[in-house]
Amino acid sequence: MKITHKFLNINKTNNPFNWDQDFYSENAILKSTKIETPEIMILGTFNPNLSTNPADIFYGRNFFWTAFKNLFCYNKIVIYGERLEYCPYDPSLKEIFTIIRKLNLTFSDLIASIFDNYDKNAITVRGGKEYVQFNNTEYNPIKDGDLAKLNRLKKINWNTQNIISYLNENKKLRKIYLTRQANQCWAEQTSLIKQAIPEIQIIPIYTPSAQGGAVHQQTGIYNNGKMTPLLSHWVHNNEGNFGNLNHNNWLTNNDVNIYNF
Repeated sequence: MKITHKFLNINKTNNPFNWDQDFYSENAILKSTKIETPEIMILGTFNPNLSTNPADIFYGRNFFWTAFKNLFCYNKIVIYGERLEYCPYDPSLKEIFTIIRKLNLTFSDLIASIFDNYDKNAITVRGGKEYVQFNNTEYNPIKDGDLAKLNRLKKINWNTQNIISYLNENKKLRKIYLTRQANQCWAEQTSLIKQAIPEIQIIPIYTPSAQGGAVHQQTGIYNNGKMTPLLSHWVHNNEGNFGNLNHNNWLTNNDVNIYNF
C-alpha cells in the first residue's frame, strides 16, 4: 500500500483543506499565485496521508504555527500550546496564509511517499496513531526514526530532485530552514541539494514538535512547557547541530524583537 504525502498535489480549484484560493501544491511543495519570488523554504521530512493525521496545512499539527504567530503577530509569547489544541484552530488557515505571504515562504518535505512498490502491508491503529506493518515489524510513518529505518529497507521515495528543480526555478530562494537535525539519511538528501546548488544555505532548527531533550536541557525550564524553550532555541541558539531563525538577521529585519523570546 503506497502512502503518499498528504499535500503531494493539491489543486487550486478543488482543494479539500479550504486553503486560500491562490495556494496549491505540486510535488509536496507549497506554491501560491500571489508569491512570485519565495525567499525562504521551511523543509521537513514527511507528512503522511493517513486517516489519523489531522494536519490541514504543512506543520498544521504541532507547535510550528503557534510559535510563528507568537513571533510575527504578537512579538511575544501569548499562545503556549500546539495549534490543534485550540477550537477553533489557532492560528486559523487565513492567518497562516497571511504570514506566508508576508514572509514570502514556501514549504516542502524530503519524502514524497513510502512503500511505493509494496502492496501487502497492513496498517494498524493504536493510541490514535497508524502503524505500517512490514516483515513483522511496525513503523510509525510520522516518526523520523522509523522513516530512517524504512530508508535502509529502500521503502522511501525521496522528493529531493523535485525540490532541487524548484530551487533552480526560483533563484531568489537561497535559504532553507530544515526542521530537524541534519544527520543520517537526512544529511544525505540535504547534501544532494547543496551539491546541486552550492550557494544554498541549509540551516537546521529544532523540531517544531518540541520532542526530545536538547531544547529543554539548554534552557532548564522544561516544567514550564515547550513553547518558551522552543522559541528561545529558534531565536538564539548558536551552537551544536542547530542554527537559529535569526540567521542573517531575518527575524529582526521582519520587526521581531528577539529579546522578547
